[in-house]
Amino acid sequence: MRIMGIHGFSYKKNRKLHDTGVAIIDNGKILAAVDEERYSRVKNEGSFPVRALEDIYNVTCTKSEDIDVVAMPDKSHIWQLKKVLRYAFKTYFETGILMHRYVFKALIRAIDNKRHIPENLSHAKKIYVEHHLAHAASAYYTCPWNEATIITVDGMGDYSMSGIIGTGVNGKINVIQRLNGFYSPGLFYSIITDYLGFTAGRHEGKVTGLAAFGDYSELIEELSDFLSYNSKTNDFQSKIMPFEIDRYSFEYGKKEKLYLFTKLLSNHSKENIAAATQKILENSVTELIKNAVKKTGLKKIVLAGGVFANVKLNQKIKELSCVDDIYIFPAMSDSGLSIGAALYANFMIYNNKFEPKPLVDVFLGKGYTNKNIEKLLISNEIVFERPESIEHQIAIYLATGKIVAHFNGRMEYGPRALGNRSILVQATDFSINKELNKRLRRTEFMPFAPAILEEYANEYLENWNMNDIASQFMTITYNVTDKMKLKTPAVVHIDGTARPQIVNSKGISRFYKILMEYNKITGIPLVVNTSFNIHEEPIVNTPQEALNILKQNSVDILILNDFVVKNIKESKL
Repeated sequence: MRIMGIHGFSYKKNRKLHDTGVAIIDNGKILAAVDEERYSRVKNEGSFPVRALEDIYNVTCTKSEDIDVVAMPDKSHIWQLKKVLRYAFKTYFETGILMHRYVFKALIRAIDNKRHIPENLSHAKKIYVEHHLAHAASAYYTCPWNEATIITVDGMGDYSMSGIIGTGVNGKINVIQRLNGFYSPGLFYSIITDYLGFTAGRHEGKVTGLAAFGDYSELIEELSDFLSYNSKTNDFQSKIMPFEIDRYSFEYGKKEKLYLFTKLLSNHSKENIAAATQKILENSVTELIKNAVKKTGLKKIVLAGGVFANVKLNQKIKELSCVDDIYIFPAMSDSGLSIGAALYANFMIYNNKFEPKPLVDVFLGKGYTNKNIEKLLISNEIVFERPESIEHQIAIYLATGKIVAHFNGRMEYGPRALGNRSILVQATDFSINKELNKRLRRTEFMPFAPAILEEYANEYLENWNMNDIASQFMTITYNVTDKMKLKTPAVVHIDGTARPQIVNSKGISRFYKILMEYNKITGIPLVVNTSFNIHEEPIVNTPQEALNILKQNSVDILILNDFVVKNIKESKL
């Protein structure tokens, strides 16, 4: 039984979502998952994933006729309209704000509710999965636990809900409560992102990074009107958000759309606004978590939805006394919906055969053979080497201060590069941050993350332990030790935290061997690991794209599987 999850509106229409992609699972095992952005080269691509769909057949050696079920996140627009009306009226009775523009837009959208999949999949059974159930399934069905509290929070799903609270027990997801999307913490954070001059839906991480430079105290009380937590309803609440969301429904100018935000925030610094926004988010979401755990009695937490891309928030959740452990699905944004929908459909079919299948890695995209790569290099007259020990050679480059781009094996799924499409550099000199930002055209205040050998993690991170599965996927920050501040300052943010990737010996991966060799040479078991891309571009997908970045002088050394390329200025490329 092969199930395909497709996140994309319709094969026959131009309507866009964001972070669209495709996944294929076989009896619950994830064979592949790819996002359209890696093919279109447009960050957060929202078009129907035509190119990703075409390539995933090759990645999995699957034909369209092999697909038995197609699962798609988001319900029909008629179903969605009913939910919009329900939560719009609820909001009106609670705040006095009538969201007539938003409701009108939802009505127009419901008229055009036909969705299509490619004709070569017309034989497959179609299952439509509620947006936040798909998020929930992505986290629960890939976590290591049989029983867990499930919480999803994002901007808005199915045009009306910002998340769900539920449980996962013996494979069954039970929804306890749906959260009103018109008080959405995700939209709150995105509107602030927009107000600060960044791109909403893409640059929320910049607000998180900027927050460490500010002081939240002067704004925290006033900003609580924009977002807070209501213990009586166990939901978020806001006196402002429904008004701004309603205005967002039509094309106002930016200042008009953000009228109430501008009125409050115009005399404050960007750093302080970011700090207060982060604090409000942390306060409201952690209160939600505490009450959810009290209601479910399950102290292991699984999380999905774009709000949990906020690694500082995830640290605050982990530190709660009521939480035993947390797991964040690595593709926590809408990128993860294709896998989530497929996994949910899988349980619907095999609901009597559940056992936890924890996610081991996210190397679910396309890979290239040495033969493919060697042919490309020779045909373009590119000089290359093939060292006897590629891991040792990479470690030498790193130890001598080289910026190394590492392209090997199958591409990562989700927003983080975890070794296969990574740029690596030693972390011993803080000035490397300035050099990396300049060459990769990135924002100067954003921190770089470390990849750390598991055997040494607790020497560099406070309160880390072997069971912290979230730390394997760069989805959470930790306070760092004095040793890390002293020896590897390049991966310590101004607030004394780091967002690590813990690399273990399971499978003895190429990346693990590189870190081991580097540690033998330098006595330091970690390096900077940042994604292999230029700022505002998706992570590289093909060897050609990797070569283009080397040609731009953004890195010093390029590793393509077992080959080393140092210079391509004289090539045909």
